[in-house]
Amino acid sequence: MSATKDQERKALEQIKKIIDGLGADSYLGLTFEGIMEQAEENITNDFASNYKEMYERDELTIEELRRNAAGDQKTIEELRTYNRTLSQQVDNKADRIDELNKEIRNAAGEISEYIDKQYEDKKKIETLESEIITLKAKLYDLMTA
Repeated sequence: MSATKDQERKALEQIKKIIDGLGADSYLGLTFEGIMEQAEENITNDFASNYKEMYERDELTIEELRRNAAGDQKTIEELRTYNRTLSQQVDNKADRIDELNKEIRNAAGEISEYIDKQYEDKKKIETLESEIITLKAKLYDLMTA
């Protein structure tokens, strides 16, 4: 036969008096700290929870969190390694870009020199063509004179 809520409340009151009689610093007082309130809540709300089950469940949760944290730590290290690799690749690419920019500047300088030479050659050709025209005109004048 199950005890009624009233019987359980009376038994709980007797237990509280015994524990209180031992003093606040007693071993039993410290052990049962919070348990009386849990018992009252169970009686009032028809719950069947207890600290042992909560403790064991929390221990399992803590262990799972530790395993997850260890896995997360491994993932963090892997990501750090990957980040270092990417950083090195970026540095290498930046160095290569600097080299290519230098080559581009050199090529641009060579092209500019080539264009300047072509311009000078064109001017010489134009001057020579002008002289040829002048000489042809003089030759014509000499031949017709």
